Amino acid sequence: MSESKTQKLMEVSTKPASGFRDFLGLEAKKRSELISTIERTYESFGFEKIETPSLENIEVLLGSGGQDNEKLIFKILKRGEKLLEILEKGENQETDLADLGLRFDLTVPLCRLVAEYRDKIALPWKTFHIAPVWRAERAQRGRYREFLQCDVDIVGAGGIGAELEVIQAVVKAFANLGVNEIELHLNHRGIIEALADKFGFGEKKQAFAILLDKRDKLSAEKFESALNDLSGAKAPTELLEILGGKSKASDFEKLAPEAYKQIFEIEEALSRLSLGLKDVKFNPSLVRGMGYYTGMVFEVMHASEGLALGGGGRYDKLIGRFSKRDIPAVGFSLGFERLLLLLEKTKEASSGLRRIFIPVFDEKLRVAVLKLAAELRDHGIECDVYPDADKLKSQLKFASQKNYRWVLMAGEDEIQSREFKIKDFSTGEEESVAQGHLPNHFKRLFSLV
Repeated sequence: MSESKTQKLMEVSTKPASGFRDFLGLEAKKRSELISTIERTYESFGFEKIETPSLENIEVLLGSGGQDNEKLIFKILKRGEKLLEILEKGENQETDLADLGLRFDLTVPLCRLVAEYRDKIALPWKTFHIAPVWRAERAQRGRYREFLQCDVDIVGAGGIGAELEVIQAVVKAFANLGVNEIELHLNHRGIIEALADKFGFGEKKQAFAILLDKRDKLSAEKFESALNDLSGAKAPTELLEILGGKSKASDFEKLAPEAYKQIFEIEEALSRLSLGLKDVKFNPSLVRGMGYYTGMVFEVMHASEGLALGGGGRYDKLIGRFSKRDIPAVGFSLGFERLLLLLEKTKEASSGLRRIFIPVFDEKLRVAVLKLAAELRDHGIECDVYPDADKLKSQLKFASQKNYRWVLMAGEDEIQSREFKIKDFSTGEEESVAQGHLPNHFKRLFSLV
């Protein structure tokens, strides 16, 4: 290779693209463990797992009610002769140049899938989908261009039983992950529409809803100013008080009777289910962004941290965009990346604690060590055998760097006597355990962390 080519190769940045991330070792393992817990929780409710392609035809993604997210689609250029033909014609609009796009959420692909396989799906259908999505927004701390969503949906059920079960499944997932202090915020698109009609935004309902959705990102002064601009007059004090939290769902019993009825029934049912929620709050300014919601909308908040950890709602018209008839549906999307940030702040990382490390004292002992590790793995014990010939000091340093707590000493004397020393890196203590008792001994140790 020439010197100039070598220089160019050395100058290539090895950092991931802006807004994208790499995950190594323990971090990747921690993510995998959390995903497994969420999957097991959803499956325990009878939800079935689905997978869809990362790429969708661009017409599937556009006009699906994704609002601002449709402006953030990573579009894929047409290729080969098709692209050349368009360029020669001078048709350089984005819609002409692109025919595919990366999905910006998991709800739109689900609706396309239901329409495609309707004759193979028994309704009501309970399903979950855990996968990455992509949005071409400005990358910043805590906001990425590629991130994971954990969706749980019920298709083909129009009653509030569907809302209750997706809420119950998500709250149970949080509980299984050790996340407490969960608040559930509720609203209904009927409430938003009733407010728009009452206070003169009837012809600007969509713009009114979009502004409400941005309320938490604006100061009180900027929000009121934007509301004034939208209405063309000073915003009524009554509206500002309602949006500021000075209202109850019962205040809308006459203004939006059907919306109030659903909120009341869900609140009443949740109180009887005793899910362990810290609070259930009516929030008349809750919109949840997506224009495809048609009824109940909800959001999960962590009380002490003030973090929104996910949300969702009912979207009874979206599947009809891809098929000849509407099919009722409701879903909840758990925000995996924020959940991970919360767990990192509130819980000690456990990855590496439930796995043992086995150094190789001498290469002539390697086969015996590998056989010992295989026996432990057969009992469900994760083992990491050092793969290279190295000094014991270097191997133990490696174990410390990898955050292993327990080291199984398997020297020549231990292998012959079938009595092994176990060292606890967190305390420095050692104990001897007979080979036949090792699996149960490690399971007992793991149960304590």
